[in-house]
Amino acid sequence: MRQIDLIHRQADFFGDFGFSLDPKLLVFKKAIPKGAQLIFIHYTPYSDGAYLEYNLGIRIDEVEYMIHKFLPSMHGYSDNSVTLVQTLDKIGKELPKRFFVENDGSLARVLMSVEKFFVSNGFAWLDQMSDPLNLEKAFAGRKERKFKTQNFIYNAFRGTALSKLYKPEDYPILRETYLGLVKQNSATPFNIASYLKFLNYLDEDFTHDSSF
Repeated sequence: MRQIDLIHRQADFFGDFGFSLDPKLLVFKKAIPKGAQLIFIHYTPYSDGAYLEYNLGIRIDEVEYMIHKFLPSMHGYSDNSVTLVQTLDKIGKELPKRFFVENDGSLARVLMSVEKFFVSNGFAWLDQMSDPLNLEKAFAGRKERKFKTQNFIYNAFRGTALSKLYKPEDYPILRETYLGLVKQNSATPFNIASYLKFLNYLDEDFTHDSSF
């Protein structure tokens, strides 16, 4: 089985919950007021079976367009970047990060358990994190530990942006905390300089974009 075949096999299930397949990115997407909910499916075949992994994502449009003005991103990357991506095992503790499937029978059992997870936990987590206040809280709670799905500098940029936009009363303290962590953890002077430019923009020039 190819990844595209597996994705189409689950299109009806995710479609019942409002997700449509982006044919270019091969990701299931659902629009929310501030951006989008996303579900990624990765299927990697081997000679004796295949690994199957799901990631759940939240994109906040204003955050992504803001930070990529200062990060060394590829052209157009800010249109498709994701604010937070989380693995199944961090949401549903009874599930592994990825599954190993050996045949059609084991695949059917995995898909059944995955669909059960989404109905009981996954969709609720996506709805919860679609509230930028909850997303900001999640980043602030992990400010000293990056999310495994992104490097530290991206984590700091996004956490800072979320604070400025949605929890401005905490921003002065968090900016200093993130700045110290960026200086401590960043591998290159360029990252530190980019973050300092970002802070200068937030402190001196930022105005909330009413189009978001």
